[in-house]
Amino acid sequence: MISDKIRDFTDSLILARKEAEHEENAEMLSQLSETHLRQTVFDIFSAGIDTSRSKVQEEIDRVVGKDRLPMVKDRENLSYTEATLHEVMRLGTAVPVGLPHSTICDTRVGGYDVPKDTMVMINHWALHHDPRYWKDEEKFDPTRYLDENGKLGMKPESWLPFSAGRRVCLGETVAKPELHLIFATIMQRFKITLPEGTNPKVELGGSGGITIPAPYKITVKERNLI
Repeated sequence: MISDKIRDFTDSLILARKEAEHEENAEMLSQLSETHLRQTVFDIFSAGIDTSRSKVQEEIDRVVGKDRLPMVKDRENLSYTEATLHEVMRLGTAVPVGLPHSTICDTRVGGYDVPKDTMVMINHWALHHDPRYWKDEEKFDPTRYLDENGKLGMKPESWLPFSAGRRVCLGETVAKPELHLIFATIMQRFKITLPEGTNPKVELGGSGGITIPAPYKITVKERNLI
């Protein structure tokens, strides 16, 4: 596969992974797992599922309609849908603690002296649940990302599901539009609910530094698009 034959998100991941394998770059390889994408989609079905689902579907029906599938170009007009994904990635942080890095010189951060060669890691989970930046931090609320006109506003600096800087997740630029497309298509075509009597609280666990939900059940019904 060559770079000018990239067709979609999967091709991009395969190419990037092959390059990382060729360079024997263990850090890059760890960033190219499909786990993050799968985890985020799973979380979508459990967080704020009733109210947010209805609003997302209303927006998709209004912007996209029912005669065609959502397209990447629709993303800029699906603000609530995008905001819902942002909130899912905040509450269901796929990688709670980032990969370890090392300082290259003595420095000072937040009033603390950090010597050269100190191992440092970003606590994404803490950033995403910090009450100083998030009002009602445990509440699922996509509107926190919208301005007074219902459009996407500036995201808080503490929203870092893909990390930041030179070591940002390599899949971010392709994962975001691809994830939006997958989510919008699923929500346009299906109604997803929890079985009656099911506790909507999904327990999150972890393995190998990745957040993984405990098994749970959902009900999927095809929507009437006529």
